[in-house]
Amino acid sequence: MAGLFATLAIRKALDKLSSILPARSLLASSSSAAAMVRQGQEQDLEDLRMLERTMHRIHATLKDAEQHWDIRDESAKLRLKELKELAYDAEDVVDEYEYEVNRCKAEALQLSASVASHKRKWQQEENEVLYHNTGMVHVPEELALKARKLIKRFHEIQYYSDNFTLSENDGERRFAPNIGTLPKTSSVIYAPKIIGREQDKDNIVEKLLSMTSDSVATPVSILAIVEQFDPTYITKSIISSLEKDNCGLSEVCSPHETLAKRIKHKMVLLVLDDVWNERRDCWDLLCEPMNTAKLCMIIVTTRSERVAKLVQTMPNFYSLNCLSSEESWSLFKQVAFTVDNGNTPNLQEIGMSIVKKCKGLPLAIKTLASMLCYETCEQRWKDVIESELWDLEQPRNEVLPSLELSYKNMPIYLKRCFVAISLYPKDYIFDRNQVLQLWKVLDLLQSDRHNNETEIGNRYLDELVERSFLLFLLTKVDGHYYKKYLMHDLIHDLACFLSADEFFRLDDSSTSIEIPQNARYISIQNLASSEISITPLALRAIIVLPRAEVNINNSEALFSKCEKLRALVLGEGCLDQNLPALMGRLKLLRHLKLVTSFFSHSDPCWDHVDGLRGIGHLNNMLTLPPIHLRNDRIIELRSLNKLRELRIGGLGLHLTIDGAKDARLQSKRHLQLLSLDFGDCCPDHNQQVQLLESLRPHRNLGELIIMNYEGLKYPYWLGDASFSNLSQIELGYSHIQYLPTLGDLPSLVSLHIHDMMIVERIGWEFCSHFHGVKGFPSLTQLRFNWMHKWSEWSGIVDGGFPRLRTLSICHAHSLRLDNIESFPFRSLITLELDKCCCITTIPASTSLRTLRIDRRSFDLRRSSTDGPRLNRLPSLECLTVICHDTTSILLQPQHLPSLKKLNLSCEKLQYCDGLSGLTSLSVLKPWGCPKLPIHSLIPQLQLQTLDVRCSPGMEALRDFSETSTLRCSFSDLREGIGFWALPYPDL
Repeated sequence: MAGLFATLAIRKALDKLSSILPARSLLASSSSAAAMVRQGQEQDLEDLRMLERTMHRIHATLKDAEQHWDIRDESAKLRLKELKELAYDAEDVVDEYEYEVNRCKAEALQLSASVASHKRKWQQEENEVLYHNTGMVHVPEELALKARKLIKRFHEIQYYSDNFTLSENDGERRFAPNIGTLPKTSSVIYAPKIIGREQDKDNIVEKLLSMTSDSVATPVSILAIVEQFDPTYITKSIISSLEKDNCGLSEVCSPHETLAKRIKHKMVLLVLDDVWNERRDCWDLLCEPMNTAKLCMIIVTTRSERVAKLVQTMPNFYSLNCLSSEESWSLFKQVAFTVDNGNTPNLQEIGMSIVKKCKGLPLAIKTLASMLCYETCEQRWKDVIESELWDLEQPRNEVLPSLELSYKNMPIYLKRCFVAISLYPKDYIFDRNQVLQLWKVLDLLQSDRHNNETEIGNRYLDELVERSFLLFLLTKVDGHYYKKYLMHDLIHDLACFLSADEFFRLDDSSTSIEIPQNARYISIQNLASSEISITPLALRAIIVLPRAEVNINNSEALFSKCEKLRALVLGEGCLDQNLPALMGRLKLLRHLKLVTSFFSHSDPCWDHVDGLRGIGHLNNMLTLPPIHLRNDRIIELRSLNKLRELRIGGLGLHLTIDGAKDARLQSKRHLQLLSLDFGDCCPDHNQQVQLLESLRPHRNLGELIIMNYEGLKYPYWLGDASFSNLSQIELGYSHIQYLPTLGDLPSLVSLHIHDMMIVERIGWEFCSHFHGVKGFPSLTQLRFNWMHKWSEWSGIVDGGFPRLRTLSICHAHSLRLDNIESFPFRSLITLELDKCCCITTIPASTSLRTLRIDRRSFDLRRSSTDGPRLNRLPSLECLTVICHDTTSILLQPQHLPSLKKLNLSCEKLQYCDGLSGLTSLSVLKPWGCPKLPIHSLIPQLQLQTLDVRCSPGMEALRDFSETSTLRCSFSDLREGIGFWALPYPDL
């Protein structure tokens, strides 16, 4: 992997060093400059500047190495190894100096606060900024010495490279096959028998023939696409393939003109093999001459879904799956067994085990089979089973180059994420959140002002799936389906091969564990009654995987020498017995997390150690596990100004007002998520108000969660427009009568309010401090849950909530919308009403597309007094009705002209008037409507899909489906009708 992670490490170190080193102009103008010069500090700073210049050179060299990652020369390998070590050591020096800068800054501010506590808070913040900008912190002699040694080491590497590296002038390089020497794709193929692709071949031919009935012969061109997608070069290759010589090429006409003339009014079949181009302009340029053909059919093979979607013109691209067990065994036998070894039962049994190892991948099967073709030694066959694939020379030379192209075409940020997954063992099934947390603690997700880490991580994960590096799975657990991911064994072998010795997995049950000295990132899966005999000094991350069973007798050995540790991810009760006492040695630690069970969605709290003891001086810390206070030790958070996420529970019982102020949350400018839980609270409501006021965060905050707050009111800062980055808020489990004013927040996108037990009214003050002002300019998602006493929602100004797309109201048993004739939410697309018994009228909406109604007793019948229950919804496309006691529903076609999909789950429903008038309806899903005579209604509809669960007249429906083009699905479920079983809209 060349210098993937070393490049990232030194890039971040450069950014830090440039931000903390004082500019020369500052030194010249500083009153303390003379003192610094007298103490030799100027020379030490100059050493750091020289180190900075050296780091730029190392970074550039490592980036070049990644572009030419297939490094075979031993001298180049050695030079790369030394440069990577140098990069990591340089990062250590920078991080240690940053630690000193932050420590001195915290001490100075603390001293300033104690001497001049009467100063205003803004003056203190001003001093902090000034101190940060000057950055005039003494460079410890030890660090200055390390910097000088690093520079000297770099010059040694440079001297060796200049004087002892062979060049092309020293002789011709020995030929070594690589991806460029692989045989090109051709239409001339010899195979005794095609195995496992017969049906695929027939399907593809059928698709081609369905495009035309013309039997005229088709010129065929089959090309292997070079790595660089050059439309002009490919066009010339097509012409050469068609002409079989260059007589069609002209100096006067361009290749595109020549090809256009050659295929004009003809039928053409073009096969482009192994395409990697993701640029639309290049593809459009290649296709321009094809417009002159009578019919041009292009088959593109690719390993990337992105490419498939780019060139896709048919509804779905055709996916090739791995071979089945039987097909894999047939292919292996065809290649591996000869007259000499074909009749050996033991070899056949071993061969079946080898086939299982390949997991249906044809390339691996053929490679291993050909390697054993003339091998009669049984032990040699067993060695193949027991060896890693890349330990075998032939697979390394034949399979690796093919996979190399997939890896080489990835951007560097995706390469890092891919290699990091090698920390998982083979056949390890993981979910989206789990791999995102792994990437976060390894600092592989670089957020920007437009996307946060989670959004970027989701994009990276989707890219790996699209590039076929990860398999997507649906796993069923306790009746629920979860999206999971799995890496094919061969791809996992590639990731491990690329990670070299920097990544190491501890999953052995031996009594003594020796970690390689070059390991920097380790994961722990299963260790029972083991001891760590050797711990590398360069270790940067220790990650205990979920579901791990770990019992290390001398866990302190993992931490005692790991002074360079940046990330520590532990299981609940795993390895952390000695952690608080050892925290003082981990001054470079950035991430400390606890993982919970595999399918749990809750975060474990760090309450089984003595509170926050020992972390107060770890000023590089970015991530902490959720903390449940057992005492008033929140002052330990004072200096942790780099924290990105902070979750604190037990605030109401243990925290004092002075303790809350000591935490200095307002100075944590990098904090993106803050969760405050006042559970176990004291009954003093005024103290709760003062506590929350004292816990005011910095205005850069992005997400806020407040639970179990029992104050009489919310503080004014909650909802203040100065919190311009605040995009998500969750408020819940509170006995407070009035909601805070949140409509003035300019960037609020998602708001979730739940379990507010005594809120009865939401009025105009929810939107703004000033009556008549439109509120919530950016809100797209609004959810209310479990608001039992909420009965009135008023004061919504027309034009308010201008971007609201999703509104969910659940378990608001007293809420009425009778006073609202039409929704003022002009952008509303999805509405969910769940267990809202008093809502009898759905207000009109011109934008609503999805409506879900779930309640005990709610029928949509016409009433002589209050008119239709469903007002005009001209854009509604999907309607879901789940009602237990409803016997009849009236659907007025004039109010639902666009309805395409109707989901019903009504156990007592007998009539559905107006159904036949829904001319746009194409999908009907009556699930659990045993009394509704669907069979008599279907002939009146123009449906495309019918999905019936438990309905009278099922046999008649089956007979009808056999004589129509309707896609039908039937299931007679007489027991356990689940009203919750219908799919929710995407909330």
